[in-house]
Amino acid sequence: MNKSQFYKTTLMLGLLGALSACQSHDIQPAHTSQSLPLSTSTLTAGTVDSWQVPNADQVLVVSEKTGLSLYQSDTLSAQQKGEFKQVRLSPLSTNQWLYAALEASNDRVFVGSLNADTATLTPQFSLTQTGLLVDNLCLFADPANETLSIFVSDGRGRAEQWLLRQQQSWLEEPLLLRELALPYDADSCAVDPNRGYLYVTEPLGIWRYPARIEDNPEYYPVSLVAPYGEQAEPASRLATSDSGELFALLESGDNLLYWDAPEKVDSWQPAKSYALTGLTATMLNLTHTTNQQQVQLSFTDEETGQYGVAQVKLNSIAQAPELKVVRPIAQSQPAEQFGDAMDDPAIWVHPNDPEKSRVLGTHKKQGLQVYDLKGNLLQKFEDGRLNNVDVRDGFSWQGRTISLVAASKRDDDSLAFYAIEADGQVRRLGTTPAQLTGIYGLCMATYQGKHYVFANNKDGLTLQYELQVNNGNLAAPVVRKIQLGSQPEGCVADDVHERLFIGEEDVGIWVISLNPADNSQPHSIATVGEHLVDDVEGIALSSGDSPILVVSSQGNNSYQLYQATPPYKHLAGFRVGLDGFNGVDGSSETDGLELSTTLHSKDYPQGLLVIQDGRNRLPDKPQNFKYVSWQDVLEVVGLATTKLTQAD
Repeated sequence: MNKSQFYKTTLMLGLLGALSACQSHDIQPAHTSQSLPLSTSTLTAGTVDSWQVPNADQVLVVSEKTGLSLYQSDTLSAQQKGEFKQVRLSPLSTNQWLYAALEASNDRVFVGSLNADTATLTPQFSLTQTGLLVDNLCLFADPANETLSIFVSDGRGRAEQWLLRQQQSWLEEPLLLRELALPYDADSCAVDPNRGYLYVTEPLGIWRYPARIEDNPEYYPVSLVAPYGEQAEPASRLATSDSGELFALLESGDNLLYWDAPEKVDSWQPAKSYALTGLTATMLNLTHTTNQQQVQLSFTDEETGQYGVAQVKLNSIAQAPELKVVRPIAQSQPAEQFGDAMDDPAIWVHPNDPEKSRVLGTHKKQGLQVYDLKGNLLQKFEDGRLNNVDVRDGFSWQGRTISLVAASKRDDDSLAFYAIEADGQVRRLGTTPAQLTGIYGLCMATYQGKHYVFANNKDGLTLQYELQVNNGNLAAPVVRKIQLGSQPEGCVADDVHERLFIGEEDVGIWVISLNPADNSQPHSIATVGEHLVDDVEGIALSSGDSPILVVSSQGNNSYQLYQATPPYKHLAGFRVGLDGFNGVDGSSETDGLELSTTLHSKDYPQGLLVIQDGRNRLPDKPQNFKYVSWQDVLEVVGLATTKLTQAD
């Protein structure tokens, strides 16, 4: 067995082994085949792929002999010379399309725009930066992030995703978003844009991957080839609809499989089977018609140059994205270690110059990091495994007033303290035992002139500590215990309204008084379900008469906004997406977050929201903190001019 065969076999065995982890996925047999008559015609000699331009009597054709050609009513309207072998289209605006065409002689991907009104092709750039011998491509127009990217693969288990456009504008040049490992001999790919799924076909079957870099890096088998499943033979080409249906052209070229959009990630129903009549196809493409419940499928036979089309009815309609996207302005320097390192931020506001404010972040493998408002690392304290951090001003220490920082230290179940001087310099104060086994989350509060720390563990216990200075040392006696049913972490105190909010990861959000003498039980204000997807992680709070609670919903990489006063109404949700123009990626697997609306700097006139980007906790991706303008959040979710009251 040569090296290539060994690599291919190893990858196949790995994919088969993954099936044992997909217990809930049932491979279902296809329905009895129906006939799918095609309306056929013959195109130019050497045609290898073609695409019907939606809502126009135009066909985009690629040929290894004549190049990339646009025909209108069988008349050549535009042409680009080259040895082309594949083409893809994606909508830009009314009658405007992005095309991507693979040129065979030098493995370049040409990208440009097609104007259906003028029947013209306008080249934009060629993707030459990739180190792959590109053999296949597919486009991803992501409505949730307002981006358009391209997947390219080499058929040898390697693939890349490149960003081409953002917010209706071209990037100056394509931006590499990530590298992917795909099955060896992957033949074709297609993307469900609304759900963010990348489908790949290879000799063993069809697999589904996440198309968005922020989503969990998991893959599922959609359909497997016999004897592992009920698919009669491998698929050679894939296509998807905007509403999530999947089409697969089998290698024989005369049979098409069609799956309805799954209700859940692993709940695929049996495929419908269509027998093509009038054409044996080697290529498949999909065009949406003006009727949202119908698509036009385009088939090409590269042996004969024949082209055929058919209309297929869909069973579902594409849904608009539920969450708006906010883009970060900056990000911190990444962690020096890969994997799950960064966790929770806190914001200190400079009393005189907001531009000199600081962002503190915990490093779960190292200690405390201190950044400026551009994300530059200013100070580093290698003090062990710190998990959560918070800060409060106005603490009396050794005859002067400082800003006090508290962090939960997991090495020895202690509270670690730091001082921030007026010039922004941070220094250690020391630690004190937390009297808590398995310390985890932490937040601070001021109540009736006193400073408090709240810390919790994975058993659901939260302790309230009153901070005191005894003989020049910090002490933190426990003054109250708060018990929840399962693991909490994130918490935040509303000092003005004297409330503490606690997030129970698998349950929801609780509120209780800051008063240590209050022995009442926490009150539930939001539960996992419609808006929150477990885990409930970091919690932050805006200031003012109508405070807003910001909660990180880790299960769907979103942030949910609630009134922080009764009746605690849900207000909106958003995601943090990538900014390709400034080279800042989006957030994923978010954990800690912090909001300061008392910080009014040049970049953050209404406040700064800092979030931890878990980056799916991948072992080869360093984590960091994203900086988001609070003004941008309010504008994007439609709350910029909304005045919130308790009566809302």
